[in-house]
Amino acid sequence: MDIRRYEQTDFAACREIFLSNVPRFFMPEELDEFAQDLNRLTDPYFVAVKAGQVVGSGGYFRGAKGVGLSWGMVRRDLHGQGIGKALVQYRLELITEDCPDLAVHIDTSQHTRPFYEKMGFIVERVEENGYGPGLHKVLMKRSPALP
Repeated sequence: MDIRRYEQTDFAACREIFLSNVPRFFMPEELDEFAQDLNRLTDPYFVAVKAGQVVGSGGYFRGAKGVGLSWGMVRRDLHGQGIGKALVQYRLELITEDCPDLAVHIDTSQHTRPFYEKMGFIVERVEENGYGPGLHKVLMKRSPALP
């Protein structure tokens, strides 16, 4: 598997990856926001490519509270194969190089909370139904000192 910078030609594949994760991981109404973000990218965003196909994506951005991970996802039928972990580790390595003293934040759901806890993130707050009915927003943070 390779990880490389997102290109506009990856748009359709990333959209399909998003849709494969609806409704368990994303609400359908988030698709427009995701598409708009891809069309006006100014922050680093990457795709994971396996056997010539885009199978995952994710980025990061600098914000008021530090650095945030954005729109991380893996094609639903490929969950559990280490693609998501590789994408997160890749982004965390780049963040450590670019912003070694900043904490890393993520807004995720209750479904991916355990995954991010294994990656060293701790829960700061949970907003019940924060993304929509039955999909809670979990705000998490990772210390900048973690390897």
